[in-house]
Amino acid sequence: MRPFSRFLLRGAAALALALSGLCAHAISFTPIEMDFSPAGRGATQVFRLENTTPEPAAVEITVKARAMAANGDDVLTDAEDQFNVFPAQVVLQPGQVQTVRVQYVGTSAIEREQAYRLIAEQLPVDVGQVAQNGGRMRLLVKYVASVYVVPGNVKAVLKVGETRLVAEGDKRWLQVSVTNEGGTRKILKGVKLQVAGMTLSGDQLKGMEGENLLAGTTRVFRVAAPAGLDAVSAPARLILE
Repeated sequence: MRPFSRFLLRGAAALALALSGLCAHAISFTPIEMDFSPAGRGATQVFRLENTTPEPAAVEITVKARAMAANGDDVLTDAEDQFNVFPAQVVLQPGQVQTVRVQYVGTSAIEREQAYRLIAEQLPVDVGQVAQNGGRMRLLVKYVASVYVVPGNVKAVLKVGETRLVAEGDKRWLQVSVTNEGGTRKILKGVKLQVAGMTLSGDQLKGMEGENLLAGTTRVFRVAAPAGLDAVSAPARLILE
């Protein structure tokens, strides 16, 4: 190996070690998923915000309504009028733990689970730090928690729609449309897919296994087409664990 290449490798290793040290000292926000009731005591939940860094940290907490695109990406819109968050902005001293109280104040007359993102974001501001000569690296942390407002007696109801083979270059994909017509989310864990006399599971369903399907959402999944699958004449059948 040439000396210059060894120098680059040592530099990359040093940078990775420095970043790992920074990540060990950052703000934390827990839990990352929480269910709320539409009304009553369960409409208020508590989160925990902690500053494990040696410097003060300014944090802002916001709520966004969450829809889901066909590829699984979030589509976020403002939902500040549906929740009360206290405190919504806070300066955490080193080692300080702050309780964050979140209350759902939207309509209680919902028949389907409503999905939101609760976002705790460290702001790029200096809070009382002494000015330093030269540059320094700052790691700003952003936590995105899943929040669901869940009415009673709801369940997921999945329906498989269009199923077809798609070719892209030298790759062949099995494309499957799945709609959750029910009232709550469904994680596609341990599922099996029956298509054209074949049953796919496990690693064969990479791209579908473990994915979230929100209530009232249609997702389009692609998995590698298995050898021997030359045509699809009917929608696939999804088998849940």
